[in-house]
Amino acid sequence: MAYIPKNKIQTGLYASNRGTPQLSFVTKDSSPYVGSYYKLYNGKFFSGKTPDDPTTQEIFPVSSNNLPLQSSEASSTPYSPLLPTEQDYKNGSFMRYFSLRLNQPLFVEISKATKDLFDQKDPSVAWKTNKTFSLIWELTGDITKVAQTNKNITELTEQRSRAYGLSVYLKENWTQYYKEKP
Repeated sequence: MAYIPKNKIQTGLYASNRGTPQLSFVTKDSSPYVGSYYKLYNGKFFSGKTPDDPTTQEIFPVSSNNLPLQSSEASSTPYSPLLPTEQDYKNGSFMRYFSLRLNQPLFVEISKATKDLFDQKDPSVAWKTNKTFSLIWELTGDITKVAQTNKNITELTEQRSRAYGLSVYLKENWTQYYKEKP
């Protein structure tokens, strides 16, 4: 890592990931991070006590309560998830839409209409500072297969969209909205 003046680094921080109001973090592979960390002047977070730590890696803050992190830079994107319809259950899946803050992992589940506003670069949404993505979510079938499919799709989306922390945002609830077919 390049030299960074000490006055540009906040050290002595610790992540516990115990669901407290403190920040929770994940690594690039979406694994929860517990331990010492430091924050740089640019808002990025890294594991270890200082930049001199030989195993330092970038870590990403996430909310432990399934809500986006609130900060002075938080997106004003409204949380408006779609709920599956009876037709979606007949089809066996439905599409979920998300907004992700570009400079930090602040996720918000949004509606299709809100995603369309982002895609159209509508001035009523923060399209310059957020990106959107979607993922297909399995609803019915063998519960083990549904859970594995939703996990795999989420992990693939994290990699392709660089949406690290999405699994934590979803609380790894791979059977959310699951319904057994009669």
